[in-house]
Amino acid sequence: MEQFNDPQFSVITLTAALNDQPFVPGQIGALGIFEEDGVNVTTIEIEEENGALNLIEPTPRGAPGVTVGDSTRTKIPFAMDHFEINDAVYADEVQGVRQLGSNDDLETIQSRIDSKQVRHARAMDNTLEHYRIGAIKGLIVSKSGKVLHNLYDRFNIAVPASVALGIGAGDVANLGKLIKDSVVFPIEDALDEGYGGLHAMCGRDFHSYLWGQKAVRETFLNTTGASVLRDGIPDRFEFGGVVWERYRTGGKAKAANSDTAYIADGEARVFPLGVPDMFLTRFGPADYEETVNTIGLPRYARQYPMANGKGRHLDAQMNVINLCTRPAALRKLTVA
Repeated sequence: MEQFNDPQFSVITLTAALNDQPFVPGQIGALGIFEEDGVNVTTIEIEEENGALNLIEPTPRGAPGVTVGDSTRTKIPFAMDHFEINDAVYADEVQGVRQLGSNDDLETIQSRIDSKQVRHARAMDNTLEHYRIGAIKGLIVSKSGKVLHNLYDRFNIAVPASVALGIGAGDVANLGKLIKDSVVFPIEDALDEGYGGLHAMCGRDFHSYLWGQKAVRETFLNTTGASVLRDGIPDRFEFGGVVWERYRTGGKAKAANSDTAYIADGEARVFPLGVPDMFLTRFGPADYEETVNTIGLPRYARQYPMANGKGRHLDAQMNVINLCTRPAALRKLTVA
């Protein structure tokens, strides 16, 4: 197994290869709303400033002015979560492929590692997407349902009430006004700053019921977008000041998540776009000797010998925190 001591199998090279695998993002990752960066620590702090926007009462010229109270600042620490995959390449896996004096032995072993790294990368990408779905819900949970980060508790704010649109019981009167009054305006009040639009990730039933509303379909009549009425339900459409997108979990991802869709079939999750530092992803360094105090990368990989000399252990890991720093501006919508 001396070939594994070649620099081609170092932590640096394997990590570079793992991060170079084709990224298979979900729809949240594809939106690009999470600002990614690497840090050289495993705990980050979010500074919360409870400043108020004041109106100033006029005072006589030359007289004392009004005073404005100072804002209060609180630092909230968030520890990164560590995700690790343990695998192996056994000597028997390359038995009969590696030949004495052959020039292609490293390529054969590397292809074996590459195939495993593709699976590792896909599992980590899926985990990252699931994690980010939790961030737009304000509640980040693990595969088993364990709560990792309750953002409402951490920021000491109440969970916004769910909004029932009633779209499962036929056409809703004044649906556009209902969405404005119960979704758009409350989000704007909670956000209290400029934003670039509202986006909703919808479960399949919610998406179908919403498109089935007469008020929604009529907005496309006599417009350049009228052709969508002939093509069935579009995956994405705009209505009431919100872009509604059907979220596709996929059968394999759903099975891996205890047979649960990332966005439940009868609900939608609405969140604002274009707000600086609202959605954050921070990657921390791996717990290897070679990576301590270095800037974190999205993924890491290394290999080391088995005690009995029968092969090599493979490790892949991701150290990450995904946050929504303004969970008060998130909303859950339901069909009924």
